[in-house]
Amino acid sequence: MNLKKLFFLLTILITLSCDAEKFTTANGEVHEVSSLIGMDVFDIAYGYSEVSPETLNGTNNQKWVVYYKDIDVTLVTNKSTNIVQSASKGKNPE
Repeated sequence: MNLKKLFFLLTILITLSCDAEKFTTANGEVHEVSSLIGMDVFDIAYGYSEVSPETLNGTNNQKWVVYYKDIDVTLVTNKSTNIVQSASKGKNPE
């Protein structure tokens, strides 16, 4: 009986931890953070945010690590293409 309860509890916890991270744009739209991967960082800046990005530690000659405070998202972009390579919720310097 206790094993069934433990299994059920673990299933719920795993399901909750797998939920996609979401963010809300400056105009109130909700999107998954993962949907930003592959986009041009400047399209995100002009389409989703209303603040200037903050450059974070981890930025170098190849990548730009940037945080948008109003949408609470950190992006890692390829400097030569401006394409987002990874995106995460919150302020996450490399």
